[in-house]
Amino acid sequence: MNTSFDQTTPNTTAQTAAATLNARLGIVGGGQLALYLCEAAQRLGIEVMVFADHEDSPALAAADRSLVGAADSQALLSQFVANCDFVTFDKEDIGDATLAYLVEAQEQGQIIIRPSVDTMRLLKDKGLQKAWLVEHNLPTLAFQTLVDGTASLASLHDKFGTTLVQKARCGGYDGRGVQMLSAAADTPLWDIPSIIEPFLADAHEISVITARAADGELMSFPPVSMAFDAELNAVNVVSMPAALSAQQGAAAIALAENTVRQLSGVGVFAVEMFVTTEGEILINEIAPRVHNSGHLTLDACNVSQFEQHVRAVVGLPLIEIRQHTPAAMLNILYTEALQPHCPDRPGQTVVGGVDASVYWYGKLPGKVGRKMGHINALAPSVDLAVAQAGKALATLSADSSADKSADKSADTSADNSAEQKENVA
Repeated sequence: MNTSFDQTTPNTTAQTAAATLNARLGIVGGGQLALYLCEAAQRLGIEVMVFADHEDSPALAAADRSLVGAADSQALLSQFVANCDFVTFDKEDIGDATLAYLVEAQEQGQIIIRPSVDTMRLLKDKGLQKAWLVEHNLPTLAFQTLVDGTASLASLHDKFGTTLVQKARCGGYDGRGVQMLSAAADTPLWDIPSIIEPFLADAHEISVITARAADGELMSFPPVSMAFDAELNAVNVVSMPAALSAQQGAAAIALAENTVRQLSGVGVFAVEMFVTTEGEILINEIAPRVHNSGHLTLDACNVSQFEQHVRAVVGLPLIEIRQHTPAAMLNILYTEALQPHCPDRPGQTVVGGVDASVYWYGKLPGKVGRKMGHINALAPSVDLAVAQAGKALATLSADSSADKSADKSADTSADNSAEQKENVA
């Protein structure tokens, strides 16, 4: 994708009319996404209450007020609603009882919920989400809904190909709730409500972060390329701009904005897509929230996905988006070698000799595959940015496992670079 970069200093959340709103924002969920939403809201003069389910949730360190406990507790929900004017979410896996309580509070004029509960109910269920995409003539992979694990694998392979993807309808994230099923292996279906899709072996995975205000105004960040850890099936490296031609980039943004418009969504949405080897763009999944693929916006753009989401939710105007430099984001996944470097509170550090920022989430104890933070690196090119992020990770630990992760990230970038040349050519 041909992208022009604004070389001016990024405008990092200047004080605006939000300070005069006396707005109180409530966030259901206390993870790292809520953490950065807190920080963005507070820079705009907005008070934040976080409703988290665990005492060690990262956002508790940044919230002005907080509640910790079961999200379906009516006593806690009553306190939460009493301290909020606007309510949003840092995850889509919210229980029906919680959503029902919030809807009732909105109907009584106590709060405004953005995105809407109807949108949350739709998108948290991958089966409903896929059916909605088909109903609205939005391009997506063929799929089949399963109620349990009793379907014939042979017939599914006949229908969708030699390799299948099974996704839990609800609750999956960061690679959890997803499994690959090869005709050559003897892996059984999960005995859960799920969907089955064909596996696109050579697809380029991208994401577009789109913000929509209550008045319908739309703003999209440049598409990003996503590379995945094959073992964990989780995003490993994100780069901006994506390895797309200008035409493909424009088409991806148009598709994302059309999708969010048809949802009547308010807030930030992550529209994940596949670009096939034939150049077709298909929607993979939609997340009704800020997203891991948008962390680059904290450093690479004049406004972050977090500020745009807060603005949309509380009714402030969106900021016109400019990317000022190529960038790469590398997820920091827990290893024993990295453990001594993982702080027990959220924070940001700079690695010496590397143009990269390390964002720690304050998650302890760690476990294999858990996101402990991320690294944002800026450079004159995407390839250099990926290399810088890899160097930063290697610097965090002298253990060879960190070096291997960095090398793997650089290899992924090289593959993406080759794909970019092929697509542009």
